[in-house]
Amino acid sequence: MKRWTAPLAALTLAATTALLPSSAASAAPAADSSIAGITGVGVHNAYVQATFPWMVDALESGASMLELDVWQNFLGSRAYQAGHDPGNANNCSSATTFANLRTGSRNQNFQTCLRNIRLWHDQNPNHAPVILKIEMKNGFDGRNGFGPTQFDTLLTNALGADAILHPAQVKGSASTLDAAVRAGAWPSRDSLRGKFVILAETGAFEAQNPFDNYDTDLEYADHLTSLAAAGTLGNATMFTTINGASATDPRTGDRGGSRAQWYVTFDGDANGWVAGSTDFYKNGHYLLVMADAQNVAPAIDGRNPTVQQATDRLHLLAAHGATIISSDWINPAILSLTTPRS
Repeated sequence: MKRWTAPLAALTLAATTALLPSSAASAAPAADSSIAGITGVGVHNAYVQATFPWMVDALESGASMLELDVWQNFLGSRAYQAGHDPGNANNCSSATTFANLRTGSRNQNFQTCLRNIRLWHDQNPNHAPVILKIEMKNGFDGRNGFGPTQFDTLLTNALGADAILHPAQVKGSASTLDAAVRAGAWPSRDSLRGKFVILAETGAFEAQNPFDNYDTDLEYADHLTSLAAAGTLGNATMFTTINGASATDPRTGDRGGSRAQWYVTFDGDANGWVAGSTDFYKNGHYLLVMADAQNVAPAIDGRNPTVQQATDRLHLLAAHGATIISSDWINPAILSLTTPRS
């Protein structure tokens, strides 16, 4: 992160403060321009055709985060599927060129969705950073070739290693990823132009599956531990993410111990975050996603609120520590909004 000299910082802060309304100026903390310190807007289930007819529409909306649901098809086609339920139900095009991304057939597999993303990325190499929130609906299955290693390889081959912010790049020479983040190691949002930040979290189906006690976030945390021990942490493509609101450190029980060091990204229902303190997350410089932002009182429309309503909600949740506020909003004038996290 770039450091200002004291005189320049003072002059810049004074100039910036003079341009702000008095209420904003009095509340403004020291600026954090990192990917975790700038609050943006995300799209819940960005692959749904009713939200965006084509995946490229979601990418061009200006959203700071796009959520994708992935199923491992252990049988049949043995491909990764993209949809809310098992099977492929999505807005990803079969096209193989950027010019044709709004043509062809939809309801493609996850690999094809990644091809859509790569074609857009290649056409827009200086795009603002995009967080890809991957909900692994039914988890990994390394025994059948669908483990974390294979998924890392898939993402690297599809998007390109240089297009991904890797956990190893954030960790750097710090003792742990957690120590690095607490020390302010997240890159600035501006420096991440042309990059994807990928979050891996346990899916709803897996979380409720009584026969699966090895949730995605736990398995990927162990994967990170193994890679670090082998000196190959650079192969990891995703940040393992805890889904669930908690005012205090949720890295306890199964998510504690040696796994805790890898959890620097968190997700949960916005109402749950607003109901309690998020000082732990703000003070730790952690990346925090708040879902269902529209439901926080006073509730606003989940599809088409006014720009002012969405802006007010963004500022409200930024003040509560959000890095991303997520909803089913579709207006690019809303999805492209950002504000400093306070």
